[in-house]
Amino acid sequence: MKLTDKILNKSNSFNHYKNKSEKLEKDNIKLIDKNKKILKENKNLKSDIATFKSKINEIEIKSDKKVRELQKRLGKYSKPEILKKLFNEQYYDLTIAIKSPNPKGHHHWGDYFFSKALKKSFEKKGFNVVIQEREDWYDDNVKADINLVLRGVVEYKPNFDEINIMWNISHPDMVETEEYDNYDICFISSEKYANLLKNNVNTTVKPLLQCTDPDVFFNEEDTSITDDILFVGVTRGVYRDIVKDVLKTNHDVSIYGMGWEKFIDEKFIKGQFIENNELHKYYSSCKILLNDHWEDMRDMDFPSNRLFDALACGAFVISDKIPSAETLFEGNIVTYEDADDLKNKIEYYLVYEEKRKMMAKKGKELVLKNHTFDNRVETILEDLNNLNCDDKYDTYH
Repeated sequence: MKLTDKILNKSNSFNHYKNKSEKLEKDNIKLIDKNKKILKENKNLKSDIATFKSKINEIEIKSDKKVRELQKRLGKYSKPEILKKLFNEQYYDLTIAIKSPNPKGHHHWGDYFFSKALKKSFEKKGFNVVIQEREDWYDDNVKADINLVLRGVVEYKPNFDEINIMWNISHPDMVETEEYDNYDICFISSEKYANLLKNNVNTTVKPLLQCTDPDVFFNEEDTSITDDILFVGVTRGVYRDIVKDVLKTNHDVSIYGMGWEKFIDEKFIKGQFIENNELHKYYSSCKILLNDHWEDMRDMDFPSNRLFDALACGAFVISDKIPSAETLFEGNIVTYEDADDLKNKIEYYLVYEEKRKMMAKKGKELVLKNHTFDNRVETILEDLNNLNCDDKYDTYH
């Protein structure tokens, strides 16, 4: 074979392999593009699957919720089922109706603010919570599993198919002994009175003192508020002893509350009402805050909620004398005996500012640690679980 023929053959062979290589490269590029497309489709498919799973989960949640709502409309939860859900901490399945004694729309009552704070602490646990003011207590549209009655001036008639809790926070002289027996458990805002009651009624009685909401009552001084000695409260139709006593001291006193024009010189009246969301500023900014109690609450040793709220704000408090005041707050509030004693203590603590501030600081720390609504909700749930351990509830587990 001639050399030229050999060269030509090799050239043809080279071109053949070159063409084949180019074709393979093109095919490879197509495969890469196809793989990218498949990867993209796979990614979209994964996203679709995730979306689908999410929708299925959402449907299941809505379905469960509808089942629970249907159960509630049918009143399907029996008392044993309610207790079992409490025991198993299935709080999201339960509705608490807080029965507030304030008349409908009267949102200046302390009971209303107490109810709001209690509602918030139960909701943190996962409960469904409604506040029912006095006129709505027996509303059939509210299917409550647990009724928590803030017992003040009006009696509630419980539904015995539900769990019924009384929290007697005031006016113990207005509650007949037989009324306590209508409840599964009764909490009393006085250790003294709880101990007197528990041997005279046929239900569980526990002490549960009042408390404070740190989100509402906290230290925030306001330089525009210049009250040295402060009292906040309506007259209740009487010339309250602590106001009568402080006006005998010849100190400049700031009184906020309705009805005082009938009893005192108008120069002492600085306002008719302080909004609840502003009250902490007044407590924080005064030098001495005065506190008193209804006579029956003083006699039965029911520490008022103002003591807890004021200390949470870092206020220094002088109060009328109730047995537990000094021990409960470990000596960080001051009590007085009569007008002369009040005068001497005001003068002493106005002079000894550092001691006054130290007592207020320690009182604040104690209240925030032990006496908040979150603390009280924990106690209520613990005591309800202890109820479940009683013989009559054994079958509920």
